[in-house]
Amino acid sequence: MERSTVISNFQLMALIIISTIGTSSLYAPATLVRYAERNTWFLVLAGGLVGLLNVSVFLTLNRLYPDKNLVRICKHLLGPWIGGLLAVVFVFYFIDITAWVLREFAHFFIIALNPDIPQSGYLLTGIVMGAYAVFRGLEAFSRVSEIILFVVVASFMGIYVSLVWQYHPEYLLPVLENGWLEPLSGIVPVASWLGDLMFISMILNHVRRTKKTPMYAFGAVAVTTVLLLLSVLSCTMLFGAKTSETFTYPSVSLIQNIRLFRHIERFDAALVAVWVMSSFIKLTVYLWSAQQGLADLLKLGRPRLFLIPMAAGIYVCARFKVWGMVELGDFYDKQAWYFCLFQLVIPVGLLLIAWMRGDGGEPKVSA
Repeated sequence: MERSTVISNFQLMALIIISTIGTSSLYAPATLVRYAERNTWFLVLAGGLVGLLNVSVFLTLNRLYPDKNLVRICKHLLGPWIGGLLAVVFVFYFIDITAWVLREFAHFFIIALNPDIPQSGYLLTGIVMGAYAVFRGLEAFSRVSEIILFVVVASFMGIYVSLVWQYHPEYLLPVLENGWLEPLSGIVPVASWLGDLMFISMILNHVRRTKKTPMYAFGAVAVTTVLLLLSVLSCTMLFGAKTSETFTYPSVSLIQNIRLFRHIERFDAALVAVWVMSSFIKLTVYLWSAQQGLADLLKLGRPRLFLIPMAAGIYVCARFKVWGMVELGDFYDKQAWYFCLFQLVIPVGLLLIAWMRGDGGEPKVSA
């Protein structure tokens, strides 16, 4: 059964980094500059602190209830009726996030690869890949994430290093000319990206917990923050804040400026490959979380029987999410509160209730 599945700390870290950096690296440079202009780096650092707070909430809940995921914690703390209703809401949230990621997957392929292939073809491909990975189990796609982590991180670092001689550091000046509070007007969108960690609330009780587990989780958020920081810095120092705002995908425009040895160019294919891997992992972990949440909610003995109907429902939802890429980016910007509500606000409320109850067991950890 899935509940007996165990993954390592490093695999947990890989899942967090890969699933978080994909979406944020595409949208953040253009979105955040609307709030902070040349000071987007400061906004990213502030968002990283929120991400660390977010993961600490889930780690604390897991420490109090090491044998329960978020769905079971809801029912334990709030009872079968209120807790069960909140658990249903969380399951639908996991399904909704999976649909959003699937729509991103399709839109990105239409713009970056081949617009002649219908959207339904990309949607079908994405959901079939994700469903197959979920069918193989948590351990299977965790091992995949462990393998591709180096590829993802090395690719992003290679992009930023390759452009060093084209940077204009003066584009970052003056620094925080209007104070440090003004850039924080965009804290909700950046927190929704760097705090996109809801899936770990379902996975933590499957991790082989040791004393270093928190270090791996916090380290994953730190790595993601650094990669996003380098992304916004690179776009700002290469294009300037105002120009970065005009791009749909500043990171793609960024990589198109790479020229090595005069003849080697068109590195945007590398970014496409990295983003596809990140999107695939994110889609899979949320689809797995939805299936696991449904299994715990309804006490299903064979949750995989519901995988195909759930995948079909996600496919239908994804088709009618938004009309295009501009609308998708606007939703992530203007409706970021929706994601933060589930990522941070409600989990903090559950943690406060747990503390007021004074219950929770001490975890047994390995050295």
